[in-house]
Amino acid sequence: MTVSLSGTLEGLVVLITGSTRGIGRAAAETAAALGATVAVHGRELARVEAVCGEIDAENALPFAADFDDPENAATLVDDVVERCGRIDGLVNNAGGGRPVAFRGLDLESWRATQRVNLEATFAASRAAYKVMRKARSGSIVNMASLAAHGPGGWMGADYAASKAGMVSLTRSLALEAARFGVRCNAVSPGFIETDMTTELSEDQRQRLPVPLGRLGTPAEVAACVTFLLSPLSSYITGQVIHVNGGLSMYG
Repeated sequence: MTVSLSGTLEGLVVLITGSTRGIGRAAAETAAALGATVAVHGRELARVEAVCGEIDAENALPFAADFDDPENAATLVDDVVERCGRIDGLVNNAGGGRPVAFRGLDLESWRATQRVNLEATFAASRAAYKVMRKARSGSIVNMASLAAHGPGGWMGADYAASKAGMVSLTRSLALEAARFGVRCNAVSPGFIETDMTTELSEDQRQRLPVPLGRLGTPAEVAACVTFLLSPLSSYITGQVIHVNGGLSMYG
């Protein structure tokens, strides 16, 4: 039997934060192609509008918000609901980090990473959950990382801690929300061809112990994200799905 993904998000309203580039943009493009009304988000409205034009879909809507203030993430959700009348899916993808050694971290840079990666995820999830709970349906997908499951490595302790926090938040919310028909899962990408991996030299790429022997693509992560947003994953909640070419098999 062949299962078609065509139209699996038809009629749904999905907000994807940090969706002007990389994995977020790939998820926005995929969700729009599958029929969702997609709220595309970035810091600057002009950039978001340009991306919506490039996606070239009537169901791609531009929204701008700066998550340096995490409260803006909650306001963003409210704006999407006000404009679209509902929210069926939320992808907490916005975030970032720098490869900083532990000795080079200071408290303010630590807090800045937590604000954007973890606190904004909490704020957006809380706002979306309130709406989804009343509707007794919805799916929240948090973008974690391979770094969430071990030492920070090349991305640093602040980044790893924020992503580990997202994994814990995912499971806590999933347990509470399940009885209201709301699901919450996380995706943990490994080394993906994005801005964050452009600094890897060819020698470093060759030495990465990825069983599949290559870096992943944003589209491959997006496929997992949109699956978790769709009714095809209706019995999956509280899970962390690794998209890393088998790298997590090493523990």
